[in-house]
Amino acid sequence: MLISSNIEILQKKLADIRKSENRQSEEEISILLDLAETLNKTDPDEAGNLAEQALSIAQELTIEILCAKCYKIIGISYLSRGEYEKALDYSLKALAIYGDTDDKNGVSSTLNTIGIIYGKRKDHDNALKNYFRSLAISEEIGDKKGIAKTNNNLGNIYQDLNEYDKALEFAERSLQSFTELNDDLGIASSCNNIGIILDFKGDHDIAKEHFQRAYEIFKRIEYKTGLAASCNNLGGLLTVQRKFKQARLYLDQALKIAKETDAKYREIRAYENLSNLCKEMDDFRGALDYYRKYSDLSRKVFSEESSRNMIQLQIKFETEKKKKEAEIYKLKNIELQNEIAERIHIEEELRKHQDQLEELINERTIELKSSYNKLERGFQGTIVLISKITELRDPYTSGHQIRVAKLASAIAREMKLPEEKIEAIHIASLVHDIGKINVPQEILSKPGILTDLEMKMIQIHPQTGYNILSEINFPWSIAEIVREHHEHVNGSGYPQGLKADEIAIEARIICVADVIEAMSSHRPYRAVLGLKEAVEEITRNEGVLYDRDVVSACIKVICEKEFDFD
Repeated sequence: MLISSNIEILQKKLADIRKSENRQSEEEISILLDLAETLNKTDPDEAGNLAEQALSIAQELTIEILCAKCYKIIGISYLSRGEYEKALDYSLKALAIYGDTDDKNGVSSTLNTIGIIYGKRKDHDNALKNYFRSLAISEEIGDKKGIAKTNNNLGNIYQDLNEYDKALEFAERSLQSFTELNDDLGIASSCNNIGIILDFKGDHDIAKEHFQRAYEIFKRIEYKTGLAASCNNLGGLLTVQRKFKQARLYLDQALKIAKETDAKYREIRAYENLSNLCKEMDDFRGALDYYRKYSDLSRKVFSEESSRNMIQLQIKFETEKKKKEAEIYKLKNIELQNEIAERIHIEEELRKHQDQLEELINERTIELKSSYNKLERGFQGTIVLISKITELRDPYTSGHQIRVAKLASAIAREMKLPEEKIEAIHIASLVHDIGKINVPQEILSKPGILTDLEMKMIQIHPQTGYNILSEINFPWSIAEIVREHHEHVNGSGYPQGLKADEIAIEARIICVADVIEAMSSHRPYRAVLGLKEAVEEITRNEGVLYDRDVVSACIKVICEKEFDFD
């Protein structure tokens, strides 16, 4: 049945029962909750409102099991809105009642919801713990739909952990179960997840088949949120396959649906994909335009979420003591009591540091605005465009150039260089990897060791960067600095094999900052090595690969002045 048709039927039933003598009955609660569950997929605010109405009736009738179901659906509505603390509160209330009444189906379903909440908060260990508990109970009671949903969610977690073989195993189990149940929404969701996993593994053609199947089902059942997601997935994949015309059709559709349904995260992803598409088509003006929309909406959503979370924390701090006493009294399960105690401790710590966090956020906001305004006045977005295009090309080094600029500027100040040189170092750092725009995407994102040929292609990027930047009339020698930032003082660097003072001091500083940041960050071919090992690397090769004065200043900045990339 179409989702829209199901909603209309339930709304008619609710109107009819409210006209009858069965008002304020179990039947009204049941209809309200069915309608809320359906609307949670498209309108979580209204879903939460309906579930609150049902809870009010259930509490008046003192029917605990229905109160539990209300708590669970209210929790899901908060989860859909991204309000994870409230979602967890209501889910734990539901779990306590289901546990007391030995309702294994309710326990399993609620554990699954709690797993999703932890997954959204990137707490993968707790997410897996709750999912596997849910799966064990579902298998015990033979709940096939519960098994299907949990397998699907386990696939999502392992995908987040980059364990793609495990993710694919659970996602395929989910698809098989949903197919046996003839559950269209479940089939489409599983297909979408399998497509994402296969896309990460590089199996683009098979991924496309799954995305296409998900798209057709979502469209048929009129599930717009899922349809926007599958359009985004298809558009991104077709861009990689350089089928630009088809990609544009899907991405325009994704953006339109996201705007119609006010799905901000789908809209953000559509702008990001459209920016990437324009870049691949060499339409850099279009790429910049969509990237600005992506960036503006991302900042707006982040700001709204931060404000909402701050208000929620303030309210929570005022009422939490009494709530905790009531919850602890009700929650007889020892494991749940321990979890609540842990949350109480964390929230008390949050309250202690709230003022410090607000001050830090304000300072950071002022700093970012100042830097942005300075760049905007000086170059009217040119540097920002070049930097962002580089990051779009190589997502694993997203933010890398900004962090290198921060460390390089700090080193230059420690060396007491003139202000104009510090400014040149900052600007050159922001664009030092622009030459990677000419390196194939698959090499930049390769998870394994590069071949000699691939390494040679990477080593061309400083010269390519020089060729691009030499066309721009900078007030500093930006192009020359970028060309020299991989040169070593013993002449073993590239592309020119320069030695010692033949290399500009600005380039020698960026070289050291580049090494420190790269070794301190994750890369597709290795895990994070850490700041300590990075410092040991530059110390070990002081005077060999790296300038002695630069290494000395860098160590002072990191070890004595406690430099932090964040």
